Amino acid sequence: MKKIDSRTLVSLCPDPIIGVDAGGLINLFNAAAQRLLGYNSEEVIGRLHISEIYTSLDHAKEIKRLIQSNDFGECGFVEGYETVLKSALGQEIPIRLSASLLEEHDGGGSVGFFHDMSERKRLEEKLKKQSITDELTGLYNQRHFYGVLSVEMDRAERYQSPLSLICVDLDNLKQVNDQLGHLEGDRILRDVSRALRECSRSVDACFRYGGDEFMVLLPQTDCIESAQLAERIRMRFNEISRYSIDLGNTVVINASLSLGVTDTLALEDVDHFIQRADLAMYEAKNAGGNRTMMIKRQVADKVEAEV
Repeated sequence: MKKIDSRTLVSLCPDPIIGVDAGGLINLFNAAAQRLLGYNSEEVIGRLHISEIYTSLDHAKEIKRLIQSNDFGECGFVEGYETVLKSALGQEIPIRLSASLLEEHDGGGSVGFFHDMSERKRLEEKLKKQSITDELTGLYNQRHFYGVLSVEMDRAERYQSPLSLICVDLDNLKQVNDQLGHLEGDRILRDVSRALRECSRSVDACFRYGGDEFMVLLPQTDCIESAQLAERIRMRFNEISRYSIDLGNTVVINASLSLGVTDTLALEDVDHFIQRADLAMYEAKNAGGNRTMMIKRQVADKVEAEV
């Protein structure tokens, strides 16, 4: 059997292997490292400092410090440390690093084994997105709503800036489902999502709270401004979702939105904030639907904002 030397093993290794001398100059760069980072070994070995493949010199120094500590393994070793490398094109590539210092009689320096984490990170991001997204509408789901709300409430309290909430409920969804079927009901729910996306700002966050109820969080926005945006949502929905369908008899579905708006400076319980928006929405629904009602923070009077 033919003996395989260490250099051949390094070249055959499917994971990138990069070695540096005591001064940080790259002296080992296998084929997998070339594929990962987009460099040719000729332009790297003896020419490129290790800091060039990290995001900065400080980043490279931090890796060196970790190898010399016992934070991620024994002193002189790092095992399973997740970080990023910088490709020849400047792209950041997530990797898991295992590295070891070399003895002085081996020239000093260190050698690192880099496992590409790009696919795993893409999968993790996909799973995370699925866990916080409503499948039907593509909006964030209720679980994510409470997480975002908590963050925004803390920010509103810290900076004493207003935070507004729009509670949106679809009028007559049962009529749609009963007369036209649930597929058509689903289409209308997606129309609500479309209206929310088209009218909300980049800083706002839209959620399907459950069933035919939706929420919109508006940071640094008071009740009046939010009521104006709510009206734009209502009118945009009416533009895209009213229709008639001939099923032998002409069926006209007057699906519309009831919207409740309130704001807070976060000097109250989260549940009270949500309940106030919910109450404003029910006021709109009880007044006939297809309108916006608002209840300002610490103000008992309800103000209709129908245009």
